[in-house]
Amino acid sequence: MQSCEHILDQAEEKRAQENFTSEFMGNYSGSYTGDMSGQLTVNVRKDASVQVIRGTAGNPDSYDTHLIMSSFNTTAKSPQGFILIGNMQTKKGTWEMGNLKGTWSLTKN
Repeated sequence: MQSCEHILDQAEEKRAQENFTSEFMGNYSGSYTGDMSGQLTVNVRKDASVQVIRGTAGNPDSYDTHLIMSSFNTTAKSPQGFILIGNMQTKKGTWEMGNLKGTWSLTKN
């Protein structure tokens, strides 16, 4: 049986999550360079979930992930294996896709 205090704690935690707004919320655009190059679009949502879109010739590659503090969660990758490593505080970092590597940078729109 749950105590009243535990139920109240859960309700307070839920309210805090609903009221949370990521300081990085917004739309960003930029590029990645290195072994490959192209355009990037990153959309950070209110809850710190993130959509990453890598522009490729007529075939965009995208994936959803989330921020942990300001850093990208590195467990999610695009269907083609593309992943951003870095954080939104600096708006730059590295990327990997299999054996291919490089750097990326963004600016807020």
